[in-house]
Amino acid sequence: MRKLGMAVAIAIALPGAAYAQVPNPTVEGPIEGGVRGYPWNKSLFDLDKYDYTEREYFFGGTATNLTAGVSAPYESRMLVRLPRDPKDFTGTVTVEWLNVTGQNDLETVWPPAGEWMMKHGVGYVGVSAQLAGVCCGPTTLKGWDAARYAPLVHPGDEFSFDIFSQAIEALSDPAHNKTTIGSPAQVDPMLGMEAENIVANGASQSAGRLTTHVNDDYNRGGIDLYVITRGGGPYEDFSTPIFQLNEEGLGELQPDSDSYRAWEEAGTAHAPAAWWNYVWRQLQRDHVGAPAPDALNVGCSVNRGSVDYSARALALWTERYFEDGTLPPSVPRIERDENGDPVRDEHGLAVGGIRHPFIQVPVAYNSAEGCPLWGQYRSWSAEKIKSIYPTHAAYLDEVRRWTAREVRRGWMIRADRRDAIRKARAFDGPWVAGSCYDTYNEMANETGPLSGPIGQNSFDPALPLGTQSALREANCNVVVPLGL
Repeated sequence: MRKLGMAVAIAIALPGAAYAQVPNPTVEGPIEGGVRGYPWNKSLFDLDKYDYTEREYFFGGTATNLTAGVSAPYESRMLVRLPRDPKDFTGTVTVEWLNVTGQNDLETVWPPAGEWMMKHGVGYVGVSAQLAGVCCGPTTLKGWDAARYAPLVHPGDEFSFDIFSQAIEALSDPAHNKTTIGSPAQVDPMLGMEAENIVANGASQSAGRLTTHVNDDYNRGGIDLYVITRGGGPYEDFSTPIFQLNEEGLGELQPDSDSYRAWEEAGTAHAPAAWWNYVWRQLQRDHVGAPAPDALNVGCSVNRGSVDYSARALALWTERYFEDGTLPPSVPRIERDENGDPVRDEHGLAVGGIRHPFIQVPVAYNSAEGCPLWGQYRSWSAEKIKSIYPTHAAYLDEVRRWTAREVRRGWMIRADRRDAIRKARAFDGPWVAGSCYDTYNEMANETGPLSGPIGQNSFDPALPLGTQSALREANCNVVVPLGL
């Protein structure tokens, strides 16, 4: 485990010179040890299943605030996931500006798309670019494992743009990474693999930081594509193409162009279950130390929009863009009223946008409204669902037709079409005794003397917000496995 620390001192730099070139930082690692014995954001996915490695590196040097012409020493860290066999690597690396809204580094692209990336040989790097992720509260790196992350030093967020750029430089040009007296061997975080295509990714608060990175000319050639989600914009510079993915509630986006594509998802929220369920399990492991009830999901009934389908489709289009320059297809935008709010149909669902099957062929209510950030999910009564689809076969046929159309238009990958049809086939609750849907035990039918009545009653719209979800999940995850 490396021990180098850095003194914080401010120096004056020349702004023009800073814009000219991104310096290679000193890189050390892989980092080991500490109180925890593993890095923050250690993947919950089985890396061995996909023959991937996960290594943490520290990198540092002098970062520059390009606007003020001021420089300062820093040391931060990156978490690198790569195929073990270089022949499996596509050459694409997604470099994520980790989100610090919760005063710790959180991944946003890895939970919905990480397994797809590993299956297809895409590299992933999470970068601690901002102060709130590094220091100094109990949830930050230095608070979470003071021994492991003791050497880290962050001079402030005005330097974060250059810190992020230097992380990319360390990946794309490892031959010029610097060394220290204590660690004289040159370190290549890419393990000899060439990072041919760099994708800068960030969501929500990080999307805002990447917007500044775009508009204030912080990209000095190291980034080949921006994929910005859950916020960001408007953009003033499209010299590097930008793909944007937003939920329904964030407001109107800029028009598509030859270097910009924007997808808006109907029925989704800022922090939906496809992301939150992964993060909650990670927080249980790293902060609670044991499984714990998700009080937020019980209280809010977190939105279940299929943002993972969109993330994987956009990941596929990212690879297609690097292969032949083809941009993702344009999709309809969310229809908005005079106040800029989504127009809603007779079921309360947003109109327009990219519409995955459980919004286009709905069996429940999903929207960005409700709990701030987490939105809302509410199951519908069996009577309501049967009034739309007289039989389970009719419902399943609608899902099949719509998902086939989504695949043809490039809005969904084929594997997710199979996933959607599998879930729709399992969802026979309104027409029979009930089934577990969109839970950890989604294929089990609720046909027992206890689970059957609970399953039917859980569709009751008169139940308080959150109670529906809690009742169904208790039934599916506790009662059904007991055979009751």
